[in-house]
Amino acid sequence: MACVSEPLGAGEEGGYGEVTSQAESLTVEQAVTSRCSTTAVFGLSEQLIEELECLRPGLMSRIDRPGITLGAAAFPYLQTPAANALARAAQRGGGGMFITSGLRTLPQQYLLWRWGQTGRCGIGIAAAPGLSNHQSGLAVDISPYSAWRSPMAAEGYRWFGSADPVHFDFQGGIDIRSLSTLAFQRLWNRNNPRDRIGEDGSYGPATAARLARAPGAGFPIGASCRAPEPTPVAPPEPAYDAMEAYWARQADGRYELRALGPARVARVEYVVDGFVIGRATRADGENFPTSYRFELERAERAFEVRGFDASGAQVGRGVGLLDVTSGTGVAIRQLGAGLYEVALERAPLEVAAIELVVDGRFPITDQISGATRSSRLAVRHRYTQLGERRFAITTFNADGTARGTLHRTFVLR
Repeated sequence: MACVSEPLGAGEEGGYGEVTSQAESLTVEQAVTSRCSTTAVFGLSEQLIEELECLRPGLMSRIDRPGITLGAAAFPYLQTPAANALARAAQRGGGGMFITSGLRTLPQQYLLWRWGQTGRCGIGIAAAPGLSNHQSGLAVDISPYSAWRSPMAAEGYRWFGSADPVHFDFQGGIDIRSLSTLAFQRLWNRNNPRDRIGEDGSYGPATAARLARAPGAGFPIGASCRAPEPTPVAPPEPAYDAMEAYWARQADGRYELRALGPARVARVEYVVDGFVIGRATRADGENFPTSYRFELERAERAFEVRGFDASGAQVGRGVGLLDVTSGTGVAIRQLGAGLYEVALERAPLEVAAIELVVDGRFPITDQISGATRSSRLAVRHRYTQLGERRFAITTFNADGTARGTLHRTFVLR
């Protein structure tokens, strides 16, 4: 996954369809479906380079130098030692070096990864953000490559080999992937003081969600070399007992609601999107039964069950995600402390199994069946990392062919 072919964008020879004008303002995620070139995020990428220079002056240098020609989608930066060595190799080889890909910034790699996920722009597979060695600022792709193997080796570059023949890695420099993530986090917080994220250099779900919403042309407020303001520390959430919640859609559209909790829970409230839709006590039944009919069908509704003791103090809570739809729906249910089940409800008969991938990493093993491809159309797992997580639920036919993928973002508590 070191290299992928760089797609072309609007106005470039061989460009793919569904492109927009350069002048239009797109978020990084909008560029996934409307552009086919990483040039869509060049403005944001330039700001990240400037922010990197604030964090570590002299770290990066341009590579558009004599003897070097850049492809339309090649971003013109490498780490300074790699850039200088590349320029020397170009002169050593007599010039005419053509670079198809160099540094990929965080938003550029995000586009390639999402195109690989969605099957767009001719990208079959690409590394997730934070994993590609092109994000190191030490790698280049040269086409044609064969005449440059000797000059590049003489200047400290290692040829990747026949598995990726256009790729060369400079043997030196530092790993800047964490630093690049920190640069984005600083830019985001500077422009979104009411939606701050941790400035820790870690590419997690919170950073990924903000990157998707970031403007490809760049933020209104760019790089700043002043020390960042300290991130406010949110007060800890109250410690509640974990509760289990269940629901089932009936033929007439009503939802039967049930909950399980510790013995000290005397009554519960069922809450959807912040509104109480039902209440029940132990006297109504040991599993707090009630029902509710929604007036509007809508997916991705936030569900919560709150448990109260006899004095009225809240002592329990369970959370979930509910698709209020007559057709196929996704359900996320809390079943205990850190224990969640992601399921497909009312699926077509042709669906034989589902597979769950979290944060774009790897399939999750179902705790019940012991398989990553669950024929019970549900995946139960205990999560050690809570907070915002991204779920991709892929459905499969009986013959193993994929049918489609549903995406949900949810905060595990």
